Amino acid sequence: MNNLKKVGLSALAGSMVAFSAQAMEMSVSGTAKITYVDEGEGSAGNTDVTGNPYGFDQTIGFNGSGDSPLGTISLMHVANTNGSRSSSIIKIDMGDAGVVSLDGGVGNSGAGTIKDMMPRAAGAEQSWDDTDGDAYFIDTPSQGAWGYDNTFMGFAVSVGYAKNGGGNAQDDGNIDAGSESSRSVAVKNSGMVEGVSFGFGLSEVDSATSTTTVDSRTAYVTYAMGPVTIGAQDTSIDNPLGTADADSMLYGVSFNINENASISYNQRDVDISGTGVDQEDTGIAASYTMGNMTISAFNNASSGVGGTEGKEDEVTQVTMSFAF
Repeated sequence: MNNLKKVGLSALAGSMVAFSAQAMEMSVSGTAKITYVDEGEGSAGNTDVTGNPYGFDQTIGFNGSGDSPLGTISLMHVANTNGSRSSSIIKIDMGDAGVVSLDGGVGNSGAGTIKDMMPRAAGAEQSWDDTDGDAYFIDTPSQGAWGYDNTFMGFAVSVGYAKNGGGNAQDDGNIDAGSESSRSVAVKNSGMVEGVSFGFGLSEVDSATSTTTVDSRTAYVTYAMGPVTIGAQDTSIDNPLGTADADSMLYGVSFNINENASISYNQRDVDISGTGVDQEDTGIAASYTMGNMTISAFNNASSGVGGTEGKEDEVTQVTMSFAF
């Protein structure tokens, strides 16, 4: 990591908020990864075509922090390879009074932070990710969303709020979105019982197509015993339009072979309202870390995609990543 010490970005910070942070400390970090992806074409019910399977991604992160009359201000901006995808966040840490944040795509607060808490090997995706069954989880806005995080009696509480559907407005700008605001909360605990972590989340998210909201809840528990961690999570989504009501159960187990290597297995069963067919997602993964390099591989497969009998999808990915 390259540090740019004491660069005095008072003017920059002042343009982003209504006060300035003195002698802000900045740092720069980055990641680079090379990937191989196979879409699993040719399997039953799968019409995907892999095409060129090789890809790469580079990400640069800028972090800064400094003191202000309200508390410690921290800024983060992350940009990836082509600049078309980036995210930012500003946080105000007020000590015992908690942390207030304004999110620009990071996904820092609220129930969206616990949409899938199952144990996985390092670098692995969720069992449903990158497949056609990539849905049916708590999905809360992160663009233009306010967050509040604090700890009460050993419980970490995270609240998210996005005005009228959210949107990350520029300086002096406004984002026209839905007529309902989105709000969510997540509560987590680790350490009350040795090896056990648990939590729950509730969300009410603006529907882009109507004046109604999509209501969701989730709850999870994991248990670590030596090198093995197991977990289960239940999620329910209630869409008043009746197009995406779903109840899902997630299961996961990971095993740390040693301090460098790990493997995992994950499964999700989704009961989609009105279809009569359950979607089943499975994911197996392995990873090995050497210094700043991680080699990982996962295979995700989905059957009964979207509640459709015989519809399947599969993706296999191998990644070599470097952190700087």
